Amino acid sequence: MIRKYSLVIEGGEGGYSGYVPELPTILVTGSSIEELTSNAKEAVLLYFETLNPDRSPTSTIHEIEVELPA
Repeated sequence: MIRKYSLVIEGGEGGYSGYVPELPTILVTGSSIEELTSNAKEAVLLYFETLNPDRSPTSTIHEIEVELPA
């Protein structure tokens, strides 16, 4: 399954940092945008690998929508 996530990138020639808003625990750094992107992909994979042992084999994940006050 392929899922898309946003990667917010900050920084410049001295180095980059980024985070994935959909998964707030993921913060990454890199010396280039390519390295940052690669690190973010690896972090997302690790995030989901660590979730699997905690879930029951019969559980499923559903996305929900919540309307927040403006």
